[in-house]
Amino acid sequence: MKKSAFVSDVFFAFFISSLFTLCLFRYLRIPFSLSVTLSVLCGILTALAVATLLRAKRKNLYLKRTDETQKEKLLLHLALLSDEKKTEFFQRALAVDEPVGRFAKLRLFTQTEFYFLHFSLLPVSADDVIKYARWKTKKQKVVFCAQIDEGAMMLCNRLGIRVKTGEEIYTLLKDNERLPERFLGEENAENKRKRKLRLWLAKRNSKGFVTSGSLVLFTSLWTPFPYYYLVFGSCLLIVAVLTRIFGYE
Repeated sequence: MKKSAFVSDVFFAFFISSLFTLCLFRYLRIPFSLSVTLSVLCGILTALAVATLLRAKRKNLYLKRTDETQKEKLLLHLALLSDEKKTEFFQRALAVDEPVGRFAKLRLFTQTEFYFLHFSLLPVSADDVIKYARWKTKKQKVVFCAQIDEGAMMLCNRLGIRVKTGEEIYTLLKDNERLPERFLGEENAENKRKRKLRLWLAKRNSKGFVTSGSLVLFTSLWTPFPYYYLVFGSCLLIVAVLTRIFGYE
């Protein structure tokens, strides 16, 4: 939520509450000055309540977006890991309450469950489920994956195979404090700065620099401090020319 929208919503709540209570107090024949005071007080209390609710909503939305970003990083990290590294990672991650054994690459087991690991850029297909179903074991079969086809999910339900997808995997690892310290494929700070610089100095931004510079120079015609506007507006126009000629495509 943008700050301007937040202020607008809080002021709107204050205005509506104040107006409604003012009319109510006047209807009850309370003196005008006292009615105004009480209505303003009610408006302030309503505005504070709305502000608290909006802040809580904003915080929850931020946490949700942060978790979604972390989940996407985790799934890409798991897809980039080798089969050997995936197996080692989950063998350590699942060993919270009981030991986890290793049967083969991408195959783990506990006393009651047998795990199949499938983390790639492609979802689990029905053919993959058929391969899992052929494994002979009395343990509960569980598939860990990023995503699964609808047909494959229906087949798992029919065959009694449990499935944990990306969101469940992320929640499990987060709750057990088993998330990686660094994610493979994550953009480092230097690359992020370069990407932002390329976006800022893209040729298509030259129009924005021209518009901004022209408005600043136009403002210098009546402002009491024209030199600041002249210098700043000229700089924007120079940047517009440079980005137009040398900017990134």
